[in-house]
Amino acid sequence: MIMKKQLFSILVVVLIGLTAWSQAPGTTPVVVSHETQMLHGRKYYVHIVEKGQTVYSISKAYKVQSYDAVTHVDIHFLHPGDTVWLPVRGQFSEAAQELEQKEAKPAESQEQAPEPPAAKSKRLYQQKALPVRKVGKTVKVALMMPLHLDQIDQISTSKFDVEQRGKKVYRQFEFIEFYEGILLALEQLEERGISVELNVVDVSNNTVAAVEEAFQSHNVAQSDVLIALLFRDAFDRAAQLAQQAGIYIVNPMATRSDICAENPYVVKLQPSLEGQISLMLKNMKAERPHAHLYIIHSGSDADKAVREELKRQLDERKDIKYTLFNWSQNAKLAATIKATPGCNVVSIYSHKSDQMRIHVSTLLNRLSAFKSNTPTLYTLTDWTVEYGDIDFAQLQLLNYHTFSTSWDMTNQVHTDFLQAYRDRYATEPVTQLAAIGYDLSLYIIAGLAHKGADFWQSTAQINPHGLLQPMHLVRSGSGLENDRAQLYRMENLRFIPALLK
Repeated sequence: MIMKKQLFSILVVVLIGLTAWSQAPGTTPVVVSHETQMLHGRKYYVHIVEKGQTVYSISKAYKVQSYDAVTHVDIHFLHPGDTVWLPVRGQFSEAAQELEQKEAKPAESQEQAPEPPAAKSKRLYQQKALPVRKVGKTVKVALMMPLHLDQIDQISTSKFDVEQRGKKVYRQFEFIEFYEGILLALEQLEERGISVELNVVDVSNNTVAAVEEAFQSHNVAQSDVLIALLFRDAFDRAAQLAQQAGIYIVNPMATRSDICAENPYVVKLQPSLEGQISLMLKNMKAERPHAHLYIIHSGSDADKAVREELKRQLDERKDIKYTLFNWSQNAKLAATIKATPGCNVVSIYSHKSDQMRIHVSTLLNRLSAFKSNTPTLYTLTDWTVEYGDIDFAQLQLLNYHTFSTSWDMTNQVHTDFLQAYRDRYATEPVTQLAAIGYDLSLYIIAGLAHKGADFWQSTAQINPHGLLQPMHLVRSGSGLENDRAQLYRMENLRFIPALLK
């Protein structure tokens, strides 16, 4: 993704080729430019701001997310003559771009209605698939993760150390549950007749150099798929090398969608922000059809993407009334909630860990002070996991809803997995890493075994039995992203699936 600071020196391109326009309420009509620039390998439309136009109205006209628009000034203070760069949708590879340019100018003898961009993008992928390795009878999987095997001899099993566990932290155990979840999935796949060759590469220091060395000496580039549990810089380098080798690389933990922006071989496993918000709004409408929604935010860039996606979907729906509430005015929260009993509250406030803990505690105290007509609280991340000392009784009182990373004990698939984990490892998983490793292995490896390399182009038909969480990959930016999620609500201090319609 192109950073704003990289665009200071870009020359303004004259606006030409005006062919279409769109208008947002209360703004100057936005005429869509077909003039483009290639910036750092990605194609952008160049738009010159006119009086009365906003980033939101401009982005809507170009049919992209407002937070994907790039400017060299504060987006809240656009002036006529400023330049906004909007990413061209459907750009995945040089071959696809060349094909798109050819098809954008049909022969004069052909008369046909213009094809919607989304449909064209899908068709381009069907006609001109990305170069990718052919999958053989055995699916070859490379797993790169920090196992710290060079420090394995430091682990002590003396009686004293075992009784004092918790006082010693061994890095070898940080991500071991992820690996254990993958092994459980491989056993399931073997029972279904699927052969898998697993190549495990220890990248303990999580550096770019370690990633490059792994590609050179561990045969990673000969894999059918690469699973990379790595930190940001190391993953970005691994993604570059995977693209050069023509293999797909899966990021199990990243929540930032920008990892899919430019690399068509990147697979983001965590649910998309768009999908989560869509489910959350559906639930609000199902459970409290007429409730007002308060969106508590920080007003900073930290929650900007979530804030704008919420606004976009709410403005499109038009059936949920909402108010943005800046947490800097939190002293007024009690009076605001009292004036609208039975409302919904979603906290997207994002800050450093200490401020977040203060925010969580203060918000729960103020919301739970209402003994009747209490609001319903929503969060995108599970506070019961992030803040171990949180008051569960307060969450229960607030009918807490979240995209939980806890186990659903009413779900037979979840209980069967936990039993299998206990049987194999004689313990229970402490985190959801085991579940994530298990799900991605079942979904992707089963898909490759049944469909070969075509799996990456036709994931809609893949629905393997036994997934703990829903999964479905779609194109997002250039790469693939999981657009499925499961919303839960707290009942009797446990999470159960939330109502949707």
